[in-house]
Amino acid sequence: MEIITNKIKQPEISGFTMEKTVKLMKLSFSRILMMHPEIDITVDQWIIIQLLFKHKNLSQQQLAELSFKDAPTVTRIIDILVNKDIVLRETDNSDRRKFSILLTESGHCIYQMVIPILDEFRREAYAGIPHTDLIVLEGIMNKIFENLSKQN
Repeated sequence: MEIITNKIKQPEISGFTMEKTVKLMKLSFSRILMMHPEIDITVDQWIIIQLLFKHKNLSQQQLAELSFKDAPTVTRIIDILVNKDIVLRETDNSDRRKFSILLTESGHCIYQMVIPILDEFRREAYAGIPHTDLIVLEGIMNKIFENLSKQN
């Protein structure tokens, strides 16, 4: 005898589909950045630059949290960006044990140079996908993220 439940069967969408797409996007954008030696940054460095442009001034801990990277990785990225004169690491006035990280003038220039490259990359990646579908996709991804964040 078959037991009938009121549960709706969820589609079998593989997390692998999302993961492979994200990895290919990162790899593709990395290759594009390498075609611009005047910019001389990696995708992971770009993530930090973007966060600093948006928030102006963040601690290393805040950068780690916002970028979903561990603290040692963020420290290494910041060290590289400091050596390239893209970011400054300043002692935090409120807590001398902490550092504030902010973009230099050169960092702002790099940001402005990457934006048109990023826009073109996204146009190519999203070709053939209606704008409304991209909005729905972003909403879905945010909802999945929110659901999983509740568990952690």
